Amino acid sequence: MNERLHHRGCGCLQALSRRGVMGLGLGAAAAAAASPVLAADDAVYEAMLMKCIDPRFTTFTWSFMASAGLQNDYSQFNIAGGPIAAVAPAFADWRKAWWDNLDISVKLHSIKGVVGIVHRDCGAAAVAYGDRIKTDRVFETARLTEALRAFRTEVGQRYPRLRVDIGIMGLNGAVTAVT
Repeated sequence: MNERLHHRGCGCLQALSRRGVMGLGLGAAAAAAASPVLAADDAVYEAMLMKCIDPRFTTFTWSFMASAGLQNDYSQFNIAGGPIAAVAPAFADWRKAWWDNLDISVKLHSIKGVVGIVHRDCGAAAVAYGDRIKTDRVFETARLTEALRAFRTEVGQRYPRLRVDIGIMGLNGAVTAVT
């Protein structure tokens, strides 16, 4: 790991003189005063996204949400397996964290829906459903679809007013909606 040490003469800290800090503080205060940002408890967002932690899908998921018109209009919960973690017996101990997060998103953000995305080649899916999921595309599709439908049912039972959209993301980022 490359560590960089700073000292008075390195030049990078010149902006942090007393005047620099004062200017930075005044600038931040002016920007905050001019910003039309809502207070957290007044914020209303469209949805909460539940997705996997797999880094291969971070940008794809962001792009998908933006293309759905939800850029900066959703909260999110990331956990290994995403919606699979909310329904598969292998991850029963994790469920409370998901439901607590959804509950606070409903309360703080007045969300109108939940988006559940699983992805192909998911290691957590293999933990939940066995290694066959890695080699049998039909089996993988069936198990992911089953998990997503169970996820939609669970959310619907707890929050009947929330819309639930679910889908399977391919390795190329394309999402196939599950009905």
